[in-house]
Amino acid sequence: MRIMLLIVVSLAACVTNPAKRREILSKLVLLFRKVWDIVTRNAVSWMQQTKRLLAMYDARSVANELLRIAKSRGLALTNMQVQKIVYIAHGYSLAILHRSLVRQTIEAWRYGPVIPDLYHALRRYGAGIVNEPIPIINMDKLTETDRKLLATVLDAYGRFSGPQLSTMTHRDGTPWREVYQPNASFNNDIIQPQLIERHYTELLNARAGIAAN
Repeated sequence: MRIMLLIVVSLAACVTNPAKRREILSKLVLLFRKVWDIVTRNAVSWMQQTKRLLAMYDARSVANELLRIAKSRGLALTNMQVQKIVYIAHGYSLAILHRSLVRQTIEAWRYGPVIPDLYHALRRYGAGIVNEPIPIINMDKLTETDRKLLATVLDAYGRFSGPQLSTMTHRDGTPWREVYQPNASFNNDIIQPQLIERHYTELLNARAGIAAN
């Protein structure tokens, strides 16, 4: 910033006419401010994106931690429950902590939002209970904050069946509904984190009685 100011002053000093120098100096300062605003906004945006990436885990690691918590509470979760609760926890992480929980992209499939890696890891269970952890090399270890978030989401949503959770995640007004194209021959459109964050922020606000702007 100091270097840019010195450049502005130096350029203005090259003009001998005082009135003209003041005019040029004023224009250069205005231009400098505009450039600095752009640089600052880009830096803030970069920092926000970096923060989103700091605590992202493989979705399969999140699922394994969810299964561990459920087992400690005497709960058995079906394939669909695991997939949907991981997605919902991801949404609340974006809304509350302003960062992603899972590193994989979320895709809009026919029956709702899907994390493909997690789907393929669990598909052998069909509609049944997931009775063991997902085999994964170098499994991520969740922080205490993220484990608590996952446990809280399990407390709130673990009582719902897989089909009920599925309905919740693709009803009108959800990110999936905004992205999914029912007449397309093939659907794997990515649901952007911004849409997910906005939706779960709205859910939190609604429960707190805060009207959306």
